[in-house]
Amino acid sequence: MRLALREIHTERGTRSEGGAAVMAPMIVGVCGETAPGERRVALVPDAVGAVQALGLEVLVESGAGAASGLPDLLYQQSGAQVAPRDELLHRADILVGVRPPAFPAGHRFRHGQVLIALLDPLRIPFDVRRWADEGVTVIGLDLAPDTSVLARPMDAVASQARLAGYKAALLAADRFGHPLSGTVVPAPPRAVRALILGSDAAARQAADILRRLGATVAVSDLVPPYGPRFSGLVAGADIVITTVRPRRGLRPPVLVTARAMAGMRPGSVIIDTAVGPDGGNVEGVLPESTTTVGPGVTLIGAGRLQERIPQAASAAYSHNVTALLGHLVCDGELMIDPADPVQAAMLVTHGNMVLHTGVWQLIVEQTAVAGLP
Repeated sequence: MRLALREIHTERGTRSEGGAAVMAPMIVGVCGETAPGERRVALVPDAVGAVQALGLEVLVESGAGAASGLPDLLYQQSGAQVAPRDELLHRADILVGVRPPAFPAGHRFRHGQVLIALLDPLRIPFDVRRWADEGVTVIGLDLAPDTSVLARPMDAVASQARLAGYKAALLAADRFGHPLSGTVVPAPPRAVRALILGSDAAARQAADILRRLGATVAVSDLVPPYGPRFSGLVAGADIVITTVRPRRGLRPPVLVTARAMAGMRPGSVIIDTAVGPDGGNVEGVLPESTTTVGPGVTLIGAGRLQERIPQAASAAYSHNVTALLGHLVCDGELMIDPADPVQAAMLVTHGNMVLHTGVWQLIVEQTAVAGLP
């Protein structure tokens, strides 16, 4: 059974049309990003029309697209309204962001509002619990089931990973000592060898770009348990790109050890696209940093590469947002159905309940440790 979010209707009010009271369209509010270094925006001007075609209005926080080179004027020309943050948070029925928005102190969601973002909910279990208590429906665009063909257009993890893989390949080629192809300069003594450790969209994209640039590329389709068996492969590579992000709740697996790096040639480049606060695929790597290790090997921790190409990343993310809204909206109304396999995978809270099993288990465990009710 598909259940409309009737709570939202009570907040939207009506307008007069031909003497009859008509429910005002639902409003999608595009939040500006507040995380340090985040330059993406959840909806680009070119996507406004697709959202309006669903019977929704678009309200954009003033300056939300500035870091992506998308001024407010472009949104207004596309048919969206622009408003300050306080007004947006008050008026919007559906809030969309790249990351969960930071709210002013004391701010509470309106009961029945919807939040859509890349959530990484296992990192914020008590935020999730608060949102459930406030009656918010929270949907994670990073939770789209990758086994579902229907969910593929909504898979923001895959779309952002492809961009990260593309950028990683270009960064590796830029930092390497000479061109990867003999068509640019006289052919080098041997082919440039690249090793991709990973099997996701980022790995596939990085491999494709490096091959196009002229490198000889090997891809290791990793299967747990991971171990030191890559040392020999790494030692023979000029470029290594790692993309193996942790399974939810775990640390990234270490695939390249200090010992392996010590056996690499001077001038080699390693790019770890999986690095984050909990470490990365390369021993000793630091997030968003470049260091020299071993015999002159450049090690780059680059877990946020897609943010370096914000317009392309924002456009890809907008496609995921509009695909999700297209799946959820019928005749201008948002329909939530926890029995729908796609929605079930992406719904984190709904109906004052935490629906994400892993988050709920964390809440129960941490509450028990703290002795809280």
